[in-house]
Amino acid sequence: MSAYKTIETLTEGHTATVWLDRQEKRNAMNPQMVHELLDCIAVMKNNPKVRVLILRGKGSHFCAGADLNWMQVGNLKPEERPSYLLPRLFMALFDFTKPLLVAVNGHAMGGALGLIACGDFVFAGEEAVFSFSEVKLGLIPATISPFVVRRIGELRSRQLMLSGARINAETARETGLADRVFPAEKMDEKIAELAGQLSENAPGAMKLVKPLIKKVSAEKLEKKLTDYTADMLQKVQESKEAKEGIQAFLEKRKPVWPGNND
Repeated sequence: MSAYKTIETLTEGHTATVWLDRQEKRNAMNPQMVHELLDCIAVMKNNPKVRVLILRGKGSHFCAGADLNWMQVGNLKPEERPSYLLPRLFMALFDFTKPLLVAVNGHAMGGALGLIACGDFVFAGEEAVFSFSEVKLGLIPATISPFVVRRIGELRSRQLMLSGARINAETARETGLADRVFPAEKMDEKIAELAGQLSENAPGAMKLVKPLIKKVSAEKLEKKLTDYTADMLQKVQESKEAKEGIQAFLEKRKPVWPGNND
């Protein structure tokens, strides 16, 4: 991971932080950053020590979206074009099975809202500014739309994507783009607090929650689905992790999860 040029990573305990780091470009995403993020996400996904992933922006801003210079290159292979490469990144984040916390500082524009919409928890600094700026440039927020609509709903998406207006952190919280808003000086403390709480949960169980929700939200409410959830619960209930969790609760002690001493 030390070979990354456009992102920085830091692992402390069971928490990994990934920093977008193209500060001279307000952390705008270019092909190298996207590929590095994809690689990093795969590494974190397969690292049993990592239970929580945090995505942040280095410097004064979270992310200015996709680098416009990248979008103007006309001779790229299809798989290297923003319209195809960015969805790969968004899907990787959306399907990341461990808790994903996105912390937003400064400006979050255009494609940055796709990164944010994939977060399970989104914290915003009081100074943060959000904008679906695509229509100001003659573009549309196509690749981020499946993730944004799932997070904030159809009507809010219409209003924000059509207007391209800049909204502050509190308005972002009201629309559902952000979950909590803090003064910038409190951000590190609040991130560490939530990461610590999540790290105490059963890591195997947490990895099953998001796939479960994705499956349930896509299916009709009928016996086939309830049979699926029953089978899932039965399998998990018989796991060593669940047995340890239940036993610890009955014995009024903290559970000892695999990797707790790492």
